[in-house]
Amino acid sequence: MRRRLSASLLSLAANTAFVVRLPAQQPPTSPPTQQPPATGAQAPGGANAQPRRPRPYAQVITDRAHTERGGVTVHRVDDRWFFEVPDSMLHRDILLVSRVSGVPAGIGGFDFAGSEAARRVVRWNRVNDRVLLESISFAAVADDSLPISLSVRNNNFPPILASFPIQAFTRDSSSYVIDVTDFFGGDTPAIAGLNAAQRRQYQIRRFDPARSYVSGIRSFPINVEVRQVQTFDAAEPPGDRTGNTLSLEMRQSMIQLPKVPMRPRVFDQRVGFFTVQHVNYGLDQQKAATETFITRWRLEPKDPAAYARGELVEPIKPIVFYIDPATPTKWRRYVKEGVESWQKVFEKAGFKNAILAKDPPTKAQDPDWDPDDARYSMVRWAASLVRNAEGPSTPDPRSGEIINSEIVWFHNHMRSYRNPIDS
Repeated sequence: MRRRLSASLLSLAANTAFVVRLPAQQPPTSPPTQQPPATGAQAPGGANAQPRRPRPYAQVITDRAHTERGGVTVHRVDDRWFFEVPDSMLHRDILLVSRVSGVPAGIGGFDFAGSEAARRVVRWNRVNDRVLLESISFAAVADDSLPISLSVRNNNFPPILASFPIQAFTRDSSSYVIDVTDFFGGDTPAIAGLNAAQRRQYQIRRFDPARSYVSGIRSFPINVEVRQVQTFDAAEPPGDRTGNTLSLEMRQSMIQLPKVPMRPRVFDQRVGFFTVQHVNYGLDQQKAATETFITRWRLEPKDPAAYARGELVEPIKPIVFYIDPATPTKWRRYVKEGVESWQKVFEKAGFKNAILAKDPPTKAQDPDWDPDDARYSMVRWAASLVRNAEGPSTPDPRSGEIINSEIVWFHNHMRSYRNPIDS
């Protein structure tokens, strides 16, 4: 069974690891105080009769603020959460991934805590004294140098997910301070955990803001991670049916995509890969054609000359999977073996030590290490009755570059290897 465990991890890693050739806080003790609408985000259908003008920075980010700095600086002032959106981040492509991080027992539609609920590309944009969050689609594209790119933009106008009044400017005027509490803490359609079918199934009557709140926000170099608790009145909730309540925790990942997308590689149907695709109106064909690109890791040789001579070389940045601390001790060795068995495969492509499995550092070794940091990929062990395993990855929809991956091994899947036909 140990060999089968390693072999299965080998197969999961196969679905997430592909070669790239040379390149051309603590939760609040009580729900947040409800503030006047003017302080928070406005959904597309909402409106501020008299929007509040920006105030001096020190009046918004007071000496009571708890601050965390990363690609986006995050502040918590009492029960309110603020982002400092840098001017340099306007119009940058950001991957917004919504996951359910805490699920009630018996809920349908989510196999485990960590299941992905939605994924989209967004951009920050400034209009007067507001910062907008726009949803960007790459379903239809054309090179910006081509005249038809104007028509592609006009026929794919981005929906505005939210509007945030600028609360203040930073002291050097390089960033905009916005209040994101209501956007993340409310029943916002773009990041909601329950879809329409689930709301019908559990007979959701309403979202309860008094029992919903932002439980924490972390900022990292390339991503911001938001966790929020959502509570609904439900006539037929899963789990405890006598409480008429359904609560879950959501995790929102805002991941900065590379300024310059990686060069994509066209999918060949003879070889199995996960893919991304879009319609390209700029191709020299008599109709708009669909392009399909494989998802793959960005592997670049440390020594390009030796690589060109056919020698084995190490990559500049190897693929590293960290092993979930929740993994049972007796299986950790075999999970690592399952990942690193792929080293032989990458050697066929000219790379040595291309993929590694590591234990996460302890707090003493690296107090800043966090599994939610998008720079790290994980093999997670799920305490779930599901007998399965998954190898999902987070690709750049523009190019197919894999940004990170979270392989999931369900606890009961061990039974499948001991007795595949036993229920």
